Amino acid sequence: MYLASSRRGRAWRALWAATLVSLSGAALLGGAPHAAAEEASRRAWLGVELEPGPAGGVVAKHVVTSSPAAKAGIVDGDQVIAADGVQIDEPKQLVARVALAGPGNVVNLRIRRGGRERDVAPTLVPFPGHDQILRLDKIGTFAPAWKSLTTVGGTVPANIGTLRGNVVLLDFWATWCGPCRLMAPQLSAWHAAYAAQGLRVVGVTTDDVGVATKTAQALSMRYAVAADVSESTSAAYGVKALPTMFVIDKKGVIRDVVVGYDPTRHAEVEKLLKALLAEAAPAP
Repeated sequence: MYLASSRRGRAWRALWAATLVSLSGAALLGGAPHAAAEEASRRAWLGVELEPGPAGGVVAKHVVTSSPAAKAGIVDGDQVIAADGVQIDEPKQLVARVALAGPGNVVNLRIRRGGRERDVAPTLVPFPGHDQILRLDKIGTFAPAWKSLTTVGGTVPANIGTLRGNVVLLDFWATWCGPCRLMAPQLSAWHAAYAAQGLRVVGVTTDDVGVATKTAQALSMRYAVAADVSESTSAAYGVKALPTMFVIDKKGVIRDVVVGYDPTRHAEVEKLLKALLAEAAPAP
């Protein structure tokens, strides 16, 4: 369930639309699943979220890990000043160049970093889909720090760093999200089965503390639950749909990302949890 349905739907919808356009170069139209897949295969993807530059050009606000942009050496904060020899003054110009080039083709970019300019030539790929973009961006990276979380239930550590040596199952949910409610009993079951072995389940919601508390009690959430009212932690993890679950190993590295409620994947997730719990804890 995408966050456009939340009480902050308009803000999320605007943010996600801007991100989607800058990442993929075209808006994905609705329609039948096979039509959407066919349309996505024709869309070129660079893998960078853009914002206007302070002195011309556009700035790479965020470069997705393992994206064409990242593989070409573009990093967060780089300024794109030209594409295929054409000066770039605003994000929509770069979006248009990416769309024009198409998947499988190269777009020649001139970037500026620290006052120095250089050329890069990323090879564009077909748009991989929103869920896969999140997996590309987060799997294999250290879990971002938590920001401004308020305890709703259980024991919520001040930061994820204090959980090193434990396996963490971090679930982003909302009180209004039907699939999230369906997921809660499974999370409680995993908590009951593996907490003694070092599993820590933490649920994070952007709902108000009072609403979250009532729902957590109603759903008998036996694990730690926190409110991310400022939405800063959700933003740090790149959450765009609910539920979204991150499996984090004892070193603090994200090992899997599961978007949506899919009971057929529960056995796979549990197998991964067992494997991670069996791994040696990192040295102090």
